[in-house]
Amino acid sequence: MLSKRMYIKPVLESETFVPQNYIAACGDSGKIYKFTCDGGGGQMGDVYTNSGTNLTEGISHYYHACNTKHDAPSEDEFIRGTFIANGGNDQKQHWVWDGIFQGHMEDYPSIPVIIWTDGGTNVHCTENLDITSWETTKS
Repeated sequence: MLSKRMYIKPVLESETFVPQNYIAACGDSGKIYKFTCDGGGGQMGDVYTNSGTNLTEGISHYYHACNTKHDAPSEDEFIRGTFIANGGNDQKQHWVWDGIFQGHMEDYPSIPVIIWTDGGTNVHCTENLDITSWETTKS
């Protein structure tokens, strides 16, 4: 005896998650940090992140503090790093002569800084490492 088979169309049921409320992951949402771009004082140099990336790499690129008070949204990235007073030559060390045909490598002076890149468009640094002491406003 032959049995009949019926085709049953598969049915897929899915649900979509739709959040009802937006909750910021960080309590600083909507805050504007005000800081002065003073990293390195008046010296020319390069800015390195703590992971070793040179943010001012290249012959015509160097950092010099603009001494301007900037307004930076709290959602922007603030990077810990170092200002190296090397005149913008992309080097962390230089040769020091000890005498005729003698010398040694020595580190350029460096200053710890907090770096703000203004959305990747520029490099600004402050020597005030305590971000909780910066002046703030609500956006």
